[in-house]
Amino acid sequence: MDSKLFGKKLGILGGGQLGKMLLAECNKMGIYTSVLDPSPDSPCKNLANKFFCGDFKDYNTVLEFSNDCDIITFEIEHVNVEALEFLEKNGKKVYPKSKTLKIIQDKNEQKCFFKKNNIPTADFKFFSNISDFKSDLEKDQIKFPCIWKKTKFGYDGFGVKILNSIDDVNDLPETEMIIEDLVQFEKELSVIVSRNVSGEIKSFETVEMEFNSNSNQVEFVISPAKISQKINNYAKELAVKISESLDCVGLLAVEMFLIGDKILVNEVAPRPHNSGHFSIEACKSSQFQQHIRSIFNLKPGETKHKGTSIMLNLVGEENYFGKVYYENLDKVFTYDSANLHIYGKKETRPNRKMGHITIICDKFEDAYKNAKFLKENIKVKSK
Repeated sequence: MDSKLFGKKLGILGGGQLGKMLLAECNKMGIYTSVLDPSPDSPCKNLANKFFCGDFKDYNTVLEFSNDCDIITFEIEHVNVEALEFLEKNGKKVYPKSKTLKIIQDKNEQKCFFKKNNIPTADFKFFSNISDFKSDLEKDQIKFPCIWKKTKFGYDGFGVKILNSIDDVNDLPETEMIIEDLVQFEKELSVIVSRNVSGEIKSFETVEMEFNSNSNQVEFVISPAKISQKINNYAKELAVKISESLDCVGLLAVEMFLIGDKILVNEVAPRPHNSGHFSIEACKSSQFQQHIRSIFNLKPGETKHKGTSIMLNLVGEENYFGKVYYENLDKVFTYDSANLHIYGKKETRPNRKMGHITIICDKFEDAYKNAKFLKENIKVKSK
């Protein structure tokens, strides 16, 4: 029987930190890789077998890049989906599939998909412009506070805003949007599930995310989440249902709100996810290995957890731009339980993800204490 890996060429659209960690697994397995990214300083530049500097949003660039690849995948949603559709029609393997990506790229389409498939989610309404939104406000059909989301190209907290008054509305850009009810939740959860070409599914344990209230970015990921087994099972069942309903091949990260014993699905991402970085050290098979196994139609790996892990993001400090400098980084090595990942980005800016640290301990209290200390002391600045 021919190997599903040997001799195959994998093309990856996007060359950020997710691509870099995906390449680390590919290199272990001897998979030939090509990466397309617009930045000449991409973290993937020196790790892939071939690196192409170009725009993954451009139709012709994606087609040209894909010529020499057997399988195409992506580490960011904002790629040219029409090019992926064309490639599929002409026999190229694209995972996750273009039809899956097309739904997820548009937050209105994504929310409509949830409703159609009886996936619990917050109530919402679509608006094509700000004028129509203001009209509903004037008619008292929408009340403050509420959540504004751009339908496309939001990422890492950008394109999402809590609206408390008409002043907040006046500051919004002119774009298509959805307005959601503001959900009062107890915890934000995430489940990452992998599904291969044959439909075999494996999920990681549910994790809990703590967000920075100013940047709306994940600050800590607690794994496993401090929830009941009943809620854990329900969250994983929801993630599996969504993956199957989307016919997703590869990874799917499902973000959720916990309200008592209820769960509302917030949104999904068809790729490796920040909430899954803990798995590199805390699980036998990381999320990146699971993604590769899925798109090459291999058996899913083992996802059992070792101890308690806390992942903390290292992001650019406010008011710092330019060549990056890591203040007090050596403090990581005072803890045997800490695992450092620096992404290799040369330039920092406020809230830019520059690295992460995963701490694994037997007790949650120890892991959280160490994570808080490192978060308070390590600062990402510029020279």
